[in-house]
Amino acid sequence: MADWEQFYRDLRTPDFVPGCEVLQRLGGGAFGEVYKARRRSTGRPLAIKFLKLGEGDASRLVERELEHVRHLADLDHPNLVSIEDLGLAGGVPYLVMGFGGERTLAHELAAGPLQPRDALTVFVQVCRGVAALHARRVVHFDLKPANVFLRGSGAKVGDYGLAKLIADGRQTLSMGRGTPHYMAPEVLRSRADHRADVYSLGVLLFESLTGQPPYPVGDGGLVTREDDRAPRFPEGYPAPLADLTAACLRLDPADRPASVAEVLDRLGQGASEGDQIVLDALGVSELEATSSRLEPGTALTGTTLAERIAELRRRLREPDPEAPLARRLAGRAAWVALFAVLGFTVTLIALVLLQELGR
Repeated sequence: MADWEQFYRDLRTPDFVPGCEVLQRLGGGAFGEVYKARRRSTGRPLAIKFLKLGEGDASRLVERELEHVRHLADLDHPNLVSIEDLGLAGGVPYLVMGFGGERTLAHELAAGPLQPRDALTVFVQVCRGVAALHARRVVHFDLKPANVFLRGSGAKVGDYGLAKLIADGRQTLSMGRGTPHYMAPEVLRSRADHRADVYSLGVLLFESLTGQPPYPVGDGGLVTREDDRAPRFPEGYPAPLADLTAACLRLDPADRPASVAEVLDRLGQGASEGDQIVLDALGVSELEATSSRLEPGTALTGTTLAERIAELRRRLREPDPEAPLARRLAGRAAWVALFAVLGFTVTLIALVLLQELGR
């Protein structure tokens, strides 16, 4: 069992986590402590999650689950917080992750529901991140606003490193630690698969648009549902989304969309990370009442050429700090080369015109 008093004494010592400098605490709870950190060699911001293990069988299950996490370390997706490393420090297991930012969807919803365009821009990105996890045979099982990190209008799903893994069609309930009213009912019965994430996505979409959970929450945060009726949609809930939300929230997993890709398809969106987010087909823009609360972000969500060019210019000025260094340098080099070619071409044309005028 870890000595937490010694852990806190040693936390700030150099290379307590190899290659990292631990900075301020970001948060924590019953299952762990999260700290902001930076990579000493590059200065890249990171987040480190130190896990609080139980005793006996619970501890061994978590340690075994950590071994499965290693195969996610090479997962590079713009809508997932990356997993950089894992190990033990002072007897405490840790995960080193890319820094998704200190702002989450939970912070945004504390100020009220999002405008439909903002909510869907975030929701589509969350779906794409979850779809990438499912493609690796990993189920999140704890999707909630606090695990959606925002940077402008860009969204990344985090805290998936200890999700249950689907192995050969069998489910192992080694990590049954969801947040009650976001959890699919079958998770509480320990008989869940990837469709549990579809249920959680339905809760997340409803809450993003209304500021409230779709069903009453009772003692202990548990949802009280007496039947399979759809939630009560408030006036103004986007009609194209009501059927999809209700489908995601069905009690029987077999009645929900069969995959996150199907959810995206019903939204008219592609599941690939490079696909443009196109919301006009849903008529969402007609429902806007106020301007966006989300700052310009990392997703190309504009629907006009001018908006996309402006966003590309912003990306050049402010490259994504979470992208690998080699990719950031390569991106800058490509843009520099492009502008050099354009500059040379303009100069050449100007010289030719001057020669013609001089004749």
